[in-house]
Amino acid sequence: MSLLQLINIKTKLNSIRSGYVFILVAAALTGLIHSLSKPLLSYSTPSGIELNPLTLAAIIYLINGAFFTPIRKDSEPIRKIGKKNLIIITLIGLAEVSGLVAYFFGLKESTAVNASILTNGEIIFSVLIALMVFRERLHRKEVLPFLAIIMGIIFLPIGYELIQSKMTITDLLFGNLLILLSGVFCALDITLCKYVSGTVDPKRITQLVSFVGAIFVLCIMAVFQIPFQVDPVQLPSIAILGIFGTGIATFLFLTALKLIGTTRTVLLYSSNFAFGVIFAALFLHESVTIINLTSILFASIGIYLLRNKLGSIEKYINPVEKQTEKGSFKTLCQSCTHHGCCTSFTSPLLFPSDIERIKAIGKDDERYVTEIAIRGSKIKTLRKQENSTYCIFWDTNQKKCSIYKNRPFDCMIYPFDIFKIDGKYHWIVYTCNPQSNWEWSETYLHMFESNPQFHEILENIDVFSNLDEINKLKKLDKVQYTILRQVNFVNVQHLQN
Repeated sequence: MSLLQLINIKTKLNSIRSGYVFILVAAALTGLIHSLSKPLLSYSTPSGIELNPLTLAAIIYLINGAFFTPIRKDSEPIRKIGKKNLIIITLIGLAEVSGLVAYFFGLKESTAVNASILTNGEIIFSVLIALMVFRERLHRKEVLPFLAIIMGIIFLPIGYELIQSKMTITDLLFGNLLILLSGVFCALDITLCKYVSGTVDPKRITQLVSFVGAIFVLCIMAVFQIPFQVDPVQLPSIAILGIFGTGIATFLFLTALKLIGTTRTVLLYSSNFAFGVIFAALFLHESVTIINLTSILFASIGIYLLRNKLGSIEKYINPVEKQTEKGSFKTLCQSCTHHGCCTSFTSPLLFPSDIERIKAIGKDDERYVTEIAIRGSKIKTLRKQENSTYCIFWDTNQKKCSIYKNRPFDCMIYPFDIFKIDGKYHWIVYTCNPQSNWEWSETYLHMFESNPQFHEILENIDVFSNLDEINKLKKLDKVQYTILRQVNFVNVQHLQN
């Protein structure tokens, strides 16, 4: 084994170890939230004023927004984010702050031990959302682990309190229910993040979500005439709670995702409720009952057995940008959340060489090929399957192109395309990861431009880069793209106006 191989192995092992450390620290910081928040909400000033949960939430979000404002200067300007993305970010902010407010009101009446267990209810609700919205499904062997999680996180703690209170709603039980409700909002929050996390810089999302949350809470306080009162002595603890308990913990979580993978990250992060119980016992001297330990045991076993399902759901609803030094089609496609080019994109245009290849396999008649008008020119294109957005050659059973070796040049170059931008023709790439390093793509662009068939595209460049269709795609926000460079027209430079 060479020295270089040994160095690479050692580097990889160090990265894996770092990933484990990062996720365990993130879990510990998240678990610490319960023990830090409880004293703040229970503290009364000498004049008898208690910190209102709404005030606490507003301060945390204002601190987070201010903290992320100077470090997101390299992010895209707000005016370029797009109306749709801003609406989703606003909804994320409303869901997130609603969850935090519900949690604080619940914690005020409950215990930090119970809160540590119940806040993991977001795992249950994330799975339920995935089942209902994303058409995920639980396999037979996954049902029992999922029921074990429900038993540990909901039935045991809530049922125990119901029995203790003789089936009446006490303040403690009501607080537990509010904490459980916060999990619904948190699950909705991370689900909504799916729609913007690949197109908007995470620092910008965090900044905007924080200010949206703060403004929403302040408006609620103004409407209900709730005074904004806080003891200055509490501000350092609140700052630590906001920056470390949310911001730093989230950063470490995302970093661990890249280093050790989604499944192991989600599995280890679920230990946050164990940290929460330990911290509540150590710092707040709260008692830990047999029911608490049984809840942790059930939930832990269920999460461990369901780790692959939880990992796949987390990866789907909370995608992380994948970046590599070299990059490739493989890393691009593995990180993509778009629909396939064969199932939802515009049909590929056919040029003489494409027709010849399709004709060679007897697939060039009107059953497979149609003719459309673009900018006054008649051009052939592939048909779609009847009453479907699928390409006529898409094999729905095997999930692949049935004429792959004879596919049109337009299909060969996907996910690359040509747009006319500011009067110049540019190569673009459809992608979920606009911030990725695209240096590797130059090899492919050069290969495309050196292909004899590329001249057929250049001769029909105005048709190929059809602005009406491009504008339609942009308007519908169906695709996200990154501009790479101008097209090299070689000897056909007169086509570039």
